Amino acid sequence: MKVGDLVRAKHKYSYNETLGVGIVLKVEENFFKTYNDYFEDRLIIRWIHGETTLEPDSYVEKISETKG
Repeated sequence: MKVGDLVRAKHKYSYNETLGVGIVLKVEENFFKTYNDYFEDRLIIRWIHGETTLEPDSYVEKISETKG
């Protein structure tokens, strides 16, 4: 993933959570180290409902990617 990509959450993890659309504002590469020594990027995402969150890249799926 890269800055400007349009994303959405893969799953709804709580009853109150909405599966909104967001845009990637920043990518911090290899931020998380998982149990099997695999590294994941941390994304700063601005969601359409107004919230900005920090998420691992495995939490979202890319809808549309930035060109250029």
